[in-house]
Amino acid sequence: MNEFTAEELLEQLQLLDECTRIEAKRGSDIGSSVMQTICAFANEPGLGGGYLLLGVSEPDQQHDRFYVCGVSNTDQLLGQLQNNCREQFEQSIPVSAEAVQLEGKTLILVFVPELEPAAKPSTFKGKFDSKNKRKTGVWRRGLNGDYECTQSELEPLLLAKSGLGFEQVILPDAEWDDLDPDVIALYRQLRARVRPYAEELQANDQEMLRALNLVKKQNGEWLPNVAGLLMMGKPLALRRLLPSVRVDYVRSSGVQWVEDPEQRFQTTLDLREPLLRLIPKLEAAILDDLPKHFRLPEGSTQRSDQPLLPQKVVREAVVNALMHRDYQVQQPILVVRYSNRIDIRNAGYSLKPEAMLGEMGSKLRNPVIAAVLYDLSFAETKGSGIRTMRNLLQQVGLTAPVFSSHVIANEFQATYLLHHLLGEDQLAWLSQFKQLQLTNDEARALILAKETGAVDNAGLRAVTGLDTLAASQVLGRLHHQHCLLVKGGAGPATYYQLADWTSDADELSLFGSQEAANTSDLEANTSDLEANTSDLEANTSELDLAEALQGKIKQLSPKARKDKLWLILVWLCGLRPYKADELAQLLSREERSLKHNHLRELREKEGLIDYRFPEVVNHPEQAYQTTAKGIQWLRDQGISLTTDNVDDGY
Repeated sequence: MNEFTAEELLEQLQLLDECTRIEAKRGSDIGSSVMQTICAFANEPGLGGGYLLLGVSEPDQQHDRFYVCGVSNTDQLLGQLQNNCREQFEQSIPVSAEAVQLEGKTLILVFVPELEPAAKPSTFKGKFDSKNKRKTGVWRRGLNGDYECTQSELEPLLLAKSGLGFEQVILPDAEWDDLDPDVIALYRQLRARVRPYAEELQANDQEMLRALNLVKKQNGEWLPNVAGLLMMGKPLALRRLLPSVRVDYVRSSGVQWVEDPEQRFQTTLDLREPLLRLIPKLEAAILDDLPKHFRLPEGSTQRSDQPLLPQKVVREAVVNALMHRDYQVQQPILVVRYSNRIDIRNAGYSLKPEAMLGEMGSKLRNPVIAAVLYDLSFAETKGSGIRTMRNLLQQVGLTAPVFSSHVIANEFQATYLLHHLLGEDQLAWLSQFKQLQLTNDEARALILAKETGAVDNAGLRAVTGLDTLAASQVLGRLHHQHCLLVKGGAGPATYYQLADWTSDADELSLFGSQEAANTSDLEANTSDLEANTSDLEANTSELDLAEALQGKIKQLSPKARKDKLWLILVWLCGLRPYKADELAQLLSREERSLKHNHLRELREKEGLIDYRFPEVVNHPEQAYQTTAKGIQWLRDQGISLTTDNVDDGY
């Protein structure tokens, strides 16, 4: 049964920032595009299925919004849809579809349920090299629409199908000696404080770890699984087997990421420890870096200086990031301490819907790790942690944390403001817009954009309690009607940045927006178009490319080996940040393929490049830049970015 009507879905498509679950198509036939979307909706974990509107067209030159075009031969399309869902997949997908009337035209409304883990992945039949089955025949939902999985991207679906998570996988080359005896002893000490006569404490180390599900027998040997390594592994073993499992703590000046390119960070701290040691160490690093406030308890004559964020809030924030992280993603946890807030970002979207965060009950991505942390009183598994944080922050006069969960990007971000959202300074700043008679929710949206650099639907819901549609309408008014926010990104990654109020001209200039940059040097940009389409040498002065690099780009064939293409990508991004479309144009590659097959792997798996603005993935000025690891990798290839020395033998 459909949760929404066609009219409501079309309204959401027009208004909502996040419409990953809705797809509009003309519906002239039930071709490969429709079937790929059905496959993707059925497979995508945590999405809850999706809706197809057949008979709705995307904006074009005549229409600035989605518009109803209608379908003909409705009965034929409905029959073809059901037949394709039965015949084209290895196992049929039970879609529900009906013909409905909207704006005097006929549409077909289709709901595709998400399959149970045991029924995934849904796979297209047939041989390879067909439109639907070039690699695996399994389609998933991505930021830019539907895409066909590679074999590695199938692994989460296959693990879920088997009933196991990544934490229970035994990695190649893992061995018993990778476990740290001192950390095993630490577990015994911590557990004894909570429950001195716990059953597992009476057993030897091997039996205790087996009871905790941290080791398994394989070929007659007891070996640690991923959870065992994470909880009790030696630092060198973690570096060898799980190189990206670390926490990067960054102290950044100001309120934006990389505001001063000459001094990117004040301090950085990379933590790579087993979780039993990492949790208190990261907690201490955050607390030591927080401003203190004076407190004199009633009836006491002795003052105490306490951190601005309560210690219990910091502990809960740290444990949540480490316990719910998706450890299969090669991406460190990033903790950034800005002047006005703390941002914690980890791989792994929330398994609980954002609207239910703080309600009773937990959904655990890593139940083995969660059970160990629960036994040690590091964490609770009843779903009350977020509610506790909200209550504690309210007691000290601070705003509730802002949580942002992105299913498709598989990321979760928590933001903790270090002041009240509508404090004196914020109210004074808002006074410049008093003639607009903003509502309280609009004011909160503006302050959130000012303090964090961007506001999205989820963030606004967190500080206002609005539902998804109401929050979208607030952001829409601030963007379209008041022109105080600038829209960036698209689809599930849509966000809004603050516009810069220019009192002299009595108008808004776009702060942080690509339009501002483009309008200021439009003539230069248009004049460069001819140079960009001509020979690369015409752009030599602009790109400042080394002569050897130009030669390698010219010699690059359309089917060049991955290692040659990667060398050029990392080299280019080491000279200056490059956008994906710039790289695609320069290397004569298709942008989507370049991002999906190369840039993503270089960033997530190899760590040779990274986003210029990692905290806002779809920032309008987003670009790729080479990391310190990438610079060293180039040096190993005989390339120095400072002297442009090249090993001609490469």
